[in-house]
Parts: sequence; structure tokens; C-alpha cells
Amino acid sequence: MPGDEEIKSAPTMEERVISTLSRIDQDLPTIPLVLSRIMHLSASDETSINDIIEVLNQDQVLTTRILKVANSAYYSPREKVTTIGRAVVTLGFDMIQALAVSVSFIQHFSPTSRCEGFELGLFWAHTIAVGAFSEILARQWGSIDPGDAFTAGILHDIGKLVMLIYFEEEFKQVLKKAADEKIDFFEAEMSQLGVSHAFVASLLLRHWNIPEVLVGAIENHHQLLVSEDDLRLTACVNFADFAAKYIPIGKSGSQYFNPPSLELLRRTGYSIAKFKAYLQEMKDRQDEVYALISALD
Repeated sequence: MPGDEEIKSAPTMEERVISTLSRIDQDLPTIPLVLSRIMHLSASDETSINDIIEVLNQDQVLTTRILKVANSAYYSPREKVTTIGRAVVTLGFDMIQALAVSVSFIQHFSPTSRCEGFELGLFWAHTIAVGAFSEILARQWGSIDPGDAFTAGILHDIGKLVMLIYFEEEFKQVLKKAADEKIDFFEAEMSQLGVSHAFVASLLLRHWNIPEVLVGAIENHHQLLVSEDDLRLTACVNFADFAAKYIPIGKSGSQYFNPPSLELLRRTGYSIAKFKAYLQEMKDRQDEVYALISALD
């Protein structure tokens, strides 16, 4: 018997996640040097087009992927884009940064762990679709940077990959619960673990110094615990996530999903009819999104 010593309780799942991610530099892939430089440039108001071009030219694979995307049916350029400089002119400075970040994450953050019910290719297809649908909505609203929307959409589920790498058994339990009870993955993990992939993602992305505007949208895209100032970008990801599951494009862990709340629709000025029209528009553009997925693959 322990005598007078206090018996320590087992750590919570949240405590285990925080403890694991505190060793991130030793355990997880380090953020690629080119991506680190791009994120640094993105945070500066003094960054020029030439600064981005200089960094991208150091990674030929990244450059090739971006040019492939720029020439895809998703963007449908009038003339073939053959240089990063031309891609910047065609797509815009912010979108080139967003694509560079997205391609880098897809290229460098692919766990070797595999489990039934979760296929990495379908996962990335889903997240790319969410990125595209977020960008489209941001352009329609006009008050959100399309590059931020695209990046937040691409990275919104990155926490699931961290869970798969370090908490594989718990991840499998959540997948099973979602399938057995026919519920959304977020609902299953909160019930099973008491911690979400969105929270895990926020820890990872803050450690890598991803801009807070993106981290906040990713962290809150299911719960939407945000101020009015931060609502639009978060809602972009929430709407796009639902659209990608509704169509569906790819698979992120559960075939069951919860629609945006009536409160969120109200706060963003959407009626049910208007939201249904958005879903139909995204469905009509799915061929373009598949072209983007192919270019990023």
C-alpha cells in the first residue's frame, strides 16, 4: 500500500497529448526549411514577390507542383504558366504562399501508420476539397483572404494525422465509435477521448509558428467559439468541410457529419435556402476540385 503518499491519478488524454507534443522536435518531422522560410515571409508586410520566388526556386519539387496547380482546370489560366513569377501574376501573391504551405505539408507530413477505415489518399482528397471550397467562399464574401481560407481548409484536419502517429489505438477506437454509432468523427472523439483533432492541430501549428488567424480557424472549426471578427474564416472552413462530406469528395474518418448550426447560418447571414445553393454550386464545381487534387497529388 502507498501509505500516506497520495495516489496519482492517470493522466487525461489532453495531458497525454500535450506531453507528447512537447517533445515534437524529437518525435515529429521538423517543419521543412523552405516552408519555414515561406511562413516567415508570410508574416512580414515587407515581403516582395522576388523574396517568394527566391525561396521557392530552392525546392524544385515544390516549384513543379505549384506550376502544375497553376495550369490545372481549377484555375484555368488563359496562357500556360511556365515560371513561378508568372504563377504569382496569374494566381496572386497570397495564393502562391498558400499553395506553397499546402504542398509542403502534403509532401512532408504523411504518417506511415495505417488503419482500417482511414485511407491517407482519401484524407488528403477531402482536405484539398475543403481548401478549395473555403477559397471559393472567401472570394464570394470578399472580407477574407482567399489564401488564408485555402490554407486553413487544407490544414483543418492535420490533428488527425498526429493522433494516428502517436495515439493509434485511441484513433482506431474513435473510428470504430463513429462507424458503430453513426456519428460525426468530432462527436465520437469528444465522447471517447475528451479531446479533439482540432485541439491537437492547434498545438502543432502554434509550435510551428503558423499565423494565429489560421490556427484559430482550425482550432474552432467544429465549435465556432470565436468572436465576430474571427467568425468568417472559421465559418468558411466549417461550411467547406460540410460541403466536401456532403458531395462527397474523399473521406476524413466518418461518413456521418453534422450540418452547420442554425445559429452559425444566422451569424453569417445565410438562410437554409442560401446554404443549399452554396452546396449545389460546390457540387457543380467538383470536377475542377478533382483537377486540383490531381495536381497536388
